[in-house]
Amino acid sequence: MTQSSMAALPFLRDEGGARVSVTACGIRLDFSRQRLKAKDLTGLYAMAEEKGMLEAFHDMVVGKNVNATEGRAALHTSLRSSSPDAPMAAEVRKGRKRMLDFARQVREGIWRGCRGERITDVINVGIGGSEKGPHAVYHALRAANPKIRVHFLSSVDGILLERILDSCNPLTTLAVISSKSFTTRETQVNAAAVDQWFLNAGIVGADRARHMVVVSANPDAVHQMCLPEENFFPLWKWVGGRFSVWGSVGLPVAIALGPETFSELLQGAAEMDRHTMTAPIESNLPAQLALFAYWNATKLRVASHCLLPYDERLRALVPWLQQLEMESLGKTHDAEGRLIEGPTGLGVWGANGNEGQHSFYQWLREGTGDTSIDIVWSEMPGHRYAGHYRVLLANARAQAEALVMRGSDNGHFNAVTAIIVDAITPRRLGAIMAMYEHKTTMLGTLFGINPFDQPGVELGKRLSHRAERGMDPTQAVMEEIAR
Repeated sequence: MTQSSMAALPFLRDEGGARVSVTACGIRLDFSRQRLKAKDLTGLYAMAEEKGMLEAFHDMVVGKNVNATEGRAALHTSLRSSSPDAPMAAEVRKGRKRMLDFARQVREGIWRGCRGERITDVINVGIGGSEKGPHAVYHALRAANPKIRVHFLSSVDGILLERILDSCNPLTTLAVISSKSFTTRETQVNAAAVDQWFLNAGIVGADRARHMVVVSANPDAVHQMCLPEENFFPLWKWVGGRFSVWGSVGLPVAIALGPETFSELLQGAAEMDRHTMTAPIESNLPAQLALFAYWNATKLRVASHCLLPYDERLRALVPWLQQLEMESLGKTHDAEGRLIEGPTGLGVWGANGNEGQHSFYQWLREGTGDTSIDIVWSEMPGHRYAGHYRVLLANARAQAEALVMRGSDNGHFNAVTAIIVDAITPRRLGAIMAMYEHKTTMLGTLFGINPFDQPGVELGKRLSHRAERGMDPTQAVMEEIAR
């Protein structure tokens, strides 16, 4: 496609009578600024049917083996389901009750530190999927002055460790060590450092069990930490790490926000699950997002997707979505190992939208890139400052239009979807996050790849282990290639 033809790309809204928005679960998608014609959208529907996009989603939800690489199901939707017919329902219900009961005990002061003091701080020790989801939820829903604070110890950089430990009292701190495999090196190192911090404060022997719990799919993890069985909360192998916030990985969030808030988050996600299972493709929110992303990537050759939340509470959704989509869709081979011709997943980035205006919008407006953009805002403020909300909302609405307007001599373009939420509540947040999860797995079907594995990540882990032992990384790579 030439630069002149790019500049002349139509908007869906240019055609009279074309459907340009869909609404469900308190969320409205306005895709009038997407760059295609109504006939193109009709063609996308036919293509999705031919590829079995909605059927593949149904297969995932009912528990079929959709993760061919690892030979297992992908049942994150079961974690938030209340249906007795959901796969693994009894096991999930048992684990959920135990987790929420524990969260309630901590909040009510029944579970206390070893000297009888109430827990005031929780350190979430985990990286990747064990950090991104809980961090996004906590940032969105936390109170201005929470009674129980959560600190996210993810990176193995000692600066972060020092800042967190220096702001906490070990006698009133609970550490949640979260790792699916319990072999993640960063988590092992950080867990050992936190354990030493407790030991230095005189928290030894059986007293450690009042200050540390483990979340893992590895049943031996709790023994590796020398903790009793009751300090173990399961994360099942049939849940991918980046899809895991709905289960025991969400324990720090349930403690800090309360079991009721966490349950509402699950209910909102389950509502989006039901919508996605039952809505026709023309009114199906995740399906619409997936089809526009597929069109932008494969037909318009857009390389990046920018998420711009005009709401402070949604700021941490950006790194969460980045991991969700890029770890799931950043692949060049299909599920059978064959090289894919053409692009797959987009590069995901973004920032708080209002701040981004004064940072990188110049590049979005007049640079030489073509970008897919989601602008998100809430119809209800989460604060009492009416003037601030009026200015923020005006900026969001104005930028949704400004970002698709370019000069006639500029051969580049943006495609914008406005995502309008009636209010940022636990239920709505759950729906938003589930919507993006389903968009991602549907794109896996459209691209023909497995969105549930991450072989590139595993290579980096192996090389890091070798480098830590003193091996030259270049030599380590050569040995990996020769394997």
